[in-house]
Amino acid sequence: NKTGVRLQGILAIPDDYKAGEKRPMLVTFYEKNSQNLHRYNAPSYLSGMGSSPMQAVTEGYLTMLADIHYNTGSSHSDQLECVEAATRKVIEMGYADPKRIGVNGHSYGGEGAAFIGTRSKMFAAVGVGAGVSDLYSDFTQSWGWTYQVTGGSGANASDYYMEGQGRWGFSPWEKPEVYHFESALTHVPETVSPILIMHGTADPTVSFTEGLNFYQALRFNKKDAVLLAYPGEGHGLTGLANRRDLTVRYFEFFNHYLKDAPAPK
Repeated sequence: NKTGVRLQGILAIPDDYKAGEKRPMLVTFYEKNSQNLHRYNAPSYLSGMGSSPMQAVTEGYLTMLADIHYNTGSSHSDQLECVEAATRKVIEMGYADPKRIGVNGHSYGGEGAAFIGTRSKMFAAVGVGAGVSDLYSDFTQSWGWTYQVTGGSGANASDYYMEGQGRWGFSPWEKPEVYHFESALTHVPETVSPILIMHGTADPTVSFTEGLNFYQALRFNKKDAVLLAYPGEGHGLTGLANRRDLTVRYFEFFNHYLKDAPAPK
């Protein structure tokens, strides 16, 4: 790929796979995943959209965890490039049905999934969990101290953007065109994939308005979007009933678009 690094990731293949079959595939990402090749992935209910659920493999999906190789100042474009490159590789290997591939991510991966969902034509369905949709507004977001939401660190998000995981290295006032381009909200009119958004309404790390505004923008532009809002939940779901609910809806959504299952009401 353009970053000059070797493609890496983890591909899980169902036990009943037969040579030559082209299966539906679910892709997830965050940073690097290949170091977890021999780490056991226990079955569980989903707490967010960043998991690669064991249930998916049991139900016949290929699952792929792509490695992301980041540069400074282009995080979302890097995620798009690496996820597309890894997905193309699995298609070239003959495993995946190119018309039945979904992608999902949460938090840092959620904002990347939102960007991929608005920029890529490769994915038949996209899942976005607790993701930033507008980098400009999120830069000055307080993490966990507002008059409505408590429980976070209280730090300002700017350190995260300038020197932390965000990897931007400059402020939105220095390079507003980059913050604008790298925000999913900018590209909503170009979106072709249906998008499932989930967000806790009391999220202290990524404001619930980031998910809500993304949903409203998609609906305004007549795109296929569903919002799952979980009252009182934070950056990931802790309530067992909510985790079960998300797991059920996750599979209803992807099974509909990747396996032609009937759409739930």
